[in-house]
Order: sequence, then structure tokens, then C-alpha cells
Amino acid sequence: MKRFRYRCIIKPTVSVIFQTTPKVVLFLATNEKAGRDKFQGILRYMRLHTPWNIHLIENGVGEQQLVNMRAWGVTGIIVARMPESVRLVEHIDVPTVVMDSPALYTTLFPNASFVTSDSETVGKRGAELFLKQEFRSFAYVPDAYEWDWSTLRGQAFQERLAQAGFECRMYDRLSPRERKDWTLDQKRLTRWLLALPKPTAVLAVHDARARQVLETCQLAGLGVPGDIALLGVDNDELLCENTSPTLSSIQPDYEAGGYEAAGLLEQLMRGVLRKPQRRFYGIKGIVVRESSRFAHVIDRRYLRGLEFVRLNVNAAISVPDVARYMGVSRRLAEVLFHKYVGHSILSEIQQVRLVRLKAFLLDTTLPIGQISWQCGYRSETHAKRIFKQQTGLTMSLFRKQSKSSDVASAGGTCPD
Repeated sequence: MKRFRYRCIIKPTVSVIFQTTPKVVLFLATNEKAGRDKFQGILRYMRLHTPWNIHLIENGVGEQQLVNMRAWGVTGIIVARMPESVRLVEHIDVPTVVMDSPALYTTLFPNASFVTSDSETVGKRGAELFLKQEFRSFAYVPDAYEWDWSTLRGQAFQERLAQAGFECRMYDRLSPRERKDWTLDQKRLTRWLLALPKPTAVLAVHDARARQVLETCQLAGLGVPGDIALLGVDNDELLCENTSPTLSSIQPDYEAGGYEAAGLLEQLMRGVLRKPQRRFYGIKGIVVRESSRFAHVIDRRYLRGLEFVRLNVNAAISVPDVARYMGVSRRLAEVLFHKYVGHSILSEIQQVRLVRLKAFLLDTTLPIGQISWQCGYRSETHAKRIFKQQTGLTMSLFRKQSKSSDVASAGGTCPD
């Protein structure tokens, strides 16, 4: 089957001229990054092409419902992985585009068109990342519910590994009780993770599932990435950047998918296309963070030291503190850090503190003195000196320039 990729130009030929602004209902779960990115793609299409009146249904708390879509005058619908939409949409005879989960909607919406994430590429690229890192043991953790995209990602991951001569252990299907109760699922997941060979490279179906795996590893005393190297999908930065260690993730091009879905819907509403279509969108790439580092060749004592720095950088920790936590002499601790990151323990502490300091400057309005204290510096003067040495800017100027850049971006230009 031919797979269509992201296109910025929609064919201008039309057979229907709009007399009024199209009214489109969007069923999007914007509490998820995937839903937000799809929404951005749809909005981008509208900015560049035909403006629509849209009604967004996201099943939020206190959301006002569009009870009668016919009375509202709906002319098109985009549905993105929201099962609750079925009862509202199945009897509305207007052009409909479904994003992802075709198995859920194909029977109910025989005339719908589909724009679907290329799940095979997701699984294949995950396998190739781990193979490049020379892992020898692999596993896959699917979604708690049996979504078609979850199954396809796992199958593609397994097949690519088989091509390279490796087996892939699959986390078993959950019982109805385990699907609904995380505590039951976690008990079984714990036993499964402990039984895996060490180290094992694990692909989790999405970032939320990867975070559950990470939490379970930590409760079970398994090191990540020392025992379990972990890769998620979606690149939801709220999840990936706020775990310890941070999560590596495959990033599907959801925004391109939203753009493609909007363009396809417009062609259907105009009558340029009359038969249901099936199109696919790919991935942007893989964002590699700490959870999938070369775990099989990294000394666990170094990983313990790295974890100690990350967890305690806001305190007045010293190099001897890190060495004691690693369980080695200061000299060996320094040797291990130089081996794996090419610099001293003190440099690592300073780099982690600097990243946190920048985050405080960008994301808060706290006084510089208070930020310095919260980031583990002995004094405001010390923090200012280190910051100037590392960046060439004072903290005040860094904050001012970043805010000016944000204001300019908000005024922005229309994307190509």
C-alpha cells in the first residue's frame, strides 16, 4: 500500500465552491501530547488554506457538549482516538476522517477516511536504535488495552529484531482486572522485569507506559539504564524530562498527521475526493535521553553517582559525597566519570546545576538570590560568577534576552 507523507500543498482543483464557512467538529484528546500536536497540525492547515469554524470536543471536565451536530450545521468531522465519539458520529452522514486506531472505527464508519501513524516504522526504528547500541536482549511492553497501533508497534519491533537474529520477549496480555487496576498490573510487571536477562533493552508502547516501567524498575531495585534500557514513544516532554533518569522517546510526526487529516477532510468536503482514503504519516526522529544510554557497557557505580548528583544537586553536595554513595574511593570515582562523560565529578555537578538554574530563570520570576539557593550554590555571588563563566552572560541578561525572544516568537510568521 502506498504511504503518503507530509505535504504542504493541497491540490487547488475543486469541484465544490464553499458558499459558507465549513463547520468542523474535532474529537481530540488534548490532554495527551499526541492530541495537542494533531490539533496544531489542523490549525496550521487552517491558517494556510481555508478557515473553518471548529468545535473541539476533548472530554474535559465541565466541557459544554455539542448535543445536536446536525442542528449546528456540521460539514465535516475529524476523530482522533476517542472511543466515546462513536455514538455521536456513527449516524452523521458527513465527510469523516479518523486519525489512528482504524480497527476501532472501520466497521462502524465504512465511509470514513483514515490518516494513521506508521506503527511499523515506530517499532522498526526502536529496534534499530537498540541494535546500533549492540544490545543482545530485548523486550516490548504494550498498552494495557489492546489497541491496534500498540500491537503493530510490537510486531514491527519483534520482526526487525528477528531479521537481525534476536528474540523479543513480549509482556503478556492483561486480564480485565489488571487493565483496570495498576497495582495488579504492576505486580505482574515486576515479576516479568526481574525475570528478564540483564541488561535488556525495552521498548514501551508510549511514554506513559514507559514511565510505569521505570517506576516499577525502581521499586524492584533494577537500574535504568544499568539493568533495563528504556525507550518510549510520543516524546511527551512533560513526562520524559521529569523522570529520573530522563526518558528516551520516539517522536511520531503527529503535527504532520493533523495537517494531512485537515487537507484530506477539505478535499472530501469539496468533493475533490469521493471515495474513502487511507494515508499514513511517519516519525520525526528519536530523542535520546538518559534511560537508553549504553547500559551494557556502563559501570553501575558510575550510574549510582550520576543518580546521586541528579537527585541532590540542589543541596550542598561535594565530590566526596558522590564517591561515598558510589561506594568507591574518590580517585576511582573520578576515573569512572572521566571514562564515561569525559569530565570530573565537580564539572558534572556544575553542569546539572547550570541546567536547573537556567530552567528557574526561564520558567519563574523568583529573585536571583532565591534561585541560587534552590540550585545548591553557596551564595548568590558564587552562582553569578559560575553562570558568567559558563555562558558569558549575567543571569539578569540571560533572563531578559530569553523573554525578548519569546515575545518575538509570539508575534511570529506563518510557517512555510
